[in-house]
Amino acid sequence: MALNRNKAGIMAAISAATEGKAPIGQTAETSRAHRTLPKGTVGSVRAGLGGIQDIDTALILPWGPQDRLELTAVNTPDKDVLDLIDSIQTSGQQVPVLLRPAHQHDGKFEVIYGRRRVLACQQLGIPIKALIRTLDDGEALIAKGLENASRQDLSFYERARFAQAILDQGHSREEAQQALSISKNTLSQLERVARLIPDDVGSLIGAAHGAGRPKWMTLAAAFDQGAVSKSGIIKTLSNVPDGTSSDDRLQIVIESLSKRGAKETRSAERSPISGTVVRSTKSSVSLTVKRAGDTEAFADWLDDNFDRLIKESYQSFKKDAGR
Repeated sequence: MALNRNKAGIMAAISAATEGKAPIGQTAETSRAHRTLPKGTVGSVRAGLGGIQDIDTALILPWGPQDRLELTAVNTPDKDVLDLIDSIQTSGQQVPVLLRPAHQHDGKFEVIYGRRRVLACQQLGIPIKALIRTLDDGEALIAKGLENASRQDLSFYERARFAQAILDQGHSREEAQQALSISKNTLSQLERVARLIPDDVGSLIGAAHGAGRPKWMTLAAAFDQGAVSKSGIIKTLSNVPDGTSSDDRLQIVIESLSKRGAKETRSAERSPISGTVVRSTKSSVSLTVKRAGDTEAFADWLDDNFDRLIKESYQSFKKDAGR
């Protein structure tokens, strides 16, 4: 696929820029212009210089889907940004950020990755060390995903929000999979978490780097079943002491779900048609159809066809899950 083919070229361009050379097969002239910028604009010229450059942070604009929960109620001021400020003050900026010329604003740049480093340098009042490459949206998305994958420091929930942001900005599911290096099934799980857990709740909990998929899927399932509400979770979190870590906040929320056991059971019962009851619990899903009145004939038909319906449903599930 096209994005796969672009990976090597993107990484070669970034590596070449670090060494101050034009990418293989390109001269400084051919690598200069952002494909959406006329030759001679400030951004195009800076992109053609190659190597690591010092860029005024006031010239840098945000770009693309956000990959981290930054500056939320939980992590303001962001601990990682504070750590970066200390590190840059002590040892200087060790890793450059990746920028591209902003085609709508001559002389400005969009940050592909390194947003927190930009913020740290902005707080320090110093220029940022950056690579400037001419990437289109698809290439920029892959570069952002590759940089994240190389560090592997995104939490499960941040990956879920990142995946949803990619899709919300009009990128395809294939592009989202490429950017995050994940399967169809994993993307479906990330989408489910991002879709079912309200953003307000997720931001209040925070990234929870120590928590993996199970806890977030449990919370998503609770919202899906109507066992919890956004206002209820926000109320629970409002009683949590300031300074509580995001991992502990998530654990408190998960523990609060068990205290709603009776409510969960009631909320997990539904009746799609009269005479039927679907019960969903943590351990099973069951269907009851009364052999009486209007549903007696339906119960007999269902009894005769149940094996076939289950098999067809299971095949449909495997197809949707990419298994």
